[in-house]
Amino acid sequence: MFYVPAENRAKFWYSTDYGMFHFCIADSEHDWREGSEQYKFIEKCLASADRKNQPWLIFAAHRVLGYSSSYWRSGSYGEPMGRESLQKLWQKYKVDVAFFGHVHNYERTCPIYQNQCVNTERSHYSGTVNGTIHVVVGGGGYQLAEFSPVQTTWSIYKDSDFGFVKLTAFNHSSLLFEYKKSSDGKVYDSFTISRDYRDVLACVHDGCEPITLAP
Repeated sequence: MFYVPAENRAKFWYSTDYGMFHFCIADSEHDWREGSEQYKFIEKCLASADRKNQPWLIFAAHRVLGYSSSYWRSGSYGEPMGRESLQKLWQKYKVDVAFFGHVHNYERTCPIYQNQCVNTERSHYSGTVNGTIHVVVGGGGYQLAEFSPVQTTWSIYKDSDFGFVKLTAFNHSSLLFEYKKSSDGKVYDSFTISRDYRDVLACVHDGCEPITLAP
């Protein structure tokens, strides 16, 4: 069994920092629904991100708790309760990228919230992105999975092949994402995010606490 820096060895959720990245790793084999022990951990992990020092916030889990065209006839998501339970946390704390495995292929979405693309760009994002980019990166082993015939509006790039992804944070305001095939190591999909710290603080739909002028 691989070592992970979890506080409880029976519960594989944990947080870690690497360079300018803050990672919140969920355990998709345990309850993640609102009110659960893991849900409280996930929110605490996301809320604790120091975006001045670790400006890039990453969520990851094994099963697809977000979006995959390989799951269900609707082509909307992987684990239904996962998206419904966690999407408001991804939005509130402005998660940049959410990674998933389990499905043995590659798929990248647009910046998305509540099943809708919130940005019309495909490869170069700047300023306030307004949503989280979901990536299935499951081409690491076993047999490859086929995609459903449903053509979703939020899927930017699909590939049923063996491969991996690479994240490069050049600085606090510039990020490069690359998907490479294992067969030749060449880049087949990529995007960049460019922003400054004020963009992280900006409000997005359903991402900021409501305010009132009432006394």
